[in-house]
Amino acid sequence: MKHLIIVRGGGELATGVIHCLHRAGFRVLALEKALPTATRRRVAFSDAMYRGEMTVERVTCYKAENLDEARKYLKNGEVTMLDDPEGRCIAKLSPAVVVDAITGKHNYGTNRKMAPHTIALGAGFCAGRDVDTVVEIARGHNLGRLIYDGYSAKDDRSNGYVGVDRNIEHLVFAPVGGTVDVLRTISQFVKKDESIAHIHGEDGSILEIRATIDGILRGAVHSGSEVAKGQRIADIHPTMGQEECFTISDKARCIGGSVLEDVMAWWHASHHRRGFLSRL
Repeated sequence: MKHLIIVRGGGELATGVIHCLHRAGFRVLALEKALPTATRRRVAFSDAMYRGEMTVERVTCYKAENLDEARKYLKNGEVTMLDDPEGRCIAKLSPAVVVDAITGKHNYGTNRKMAPHTIALGAGFCAGRDVDTVVEIARGHNLGRLIYDGYSAKDDRSNGYVGVDRNIEHLVFAPVGGTVDVLRTISQFVKKDESIAHIHGEDGSILEIRATIDGILRGAVHSGSEVAKGQRIADIHPTMGQEECFTISDKARCIGGSVLEDVMAWWHASHHRRGFLSRL
């Protein structure tokens, strides 16, 4: 299928990438798990796995029930999502580009054999070995930088915050594993120490989760989500407005633009040097 790019993941940063690629004219298939746990789900196409479809800034992603249905959506130029976290469909579809946007700080199987060009976001990948290009996702001077040899700049484990922003107090993590019951709605203002969720442990206990700072609840997992100890379950921002909970962030836009730049640079080089344009 011409112009096909497969993106592994459908969370906030993946959505910035998918949105940008779709607007540039590429067919995009996103691969997710059945029950995603993205917190910024008002701007994450992964919510299509719950809703059947998800619209972010006038672009709608449709959940396909199987590969045949996915092909139909893609031929119509629709952003499409499929339950395939292992990426089994990649070999069947032969995409021109595969983007690993899982951002899990580990490589969950993405490799350079999957497509003529491969890209990964953030830590856990070596450019030139695991994938062709790594995109820096940690905020700072190098946000969005394209790396063609070696690891992302924040993949130095001595710094203690691999791939994580320094403003860690914005994030709320599960102190224990269990089922989450979210008590507040995304875009609501919450105060520090206010109860925002409960975690029901496997032993029958109920643990109250409190806000870490004053601010807007800009993200939270779905109520009923099963989470592991240490997993992010909410995101609070001290200065953003409510409307910003429903638009793509500056960081996601930057990374989306960087991925598009890399795809277009590869496309141009392939056309002139290796004749790969026919794959797009």
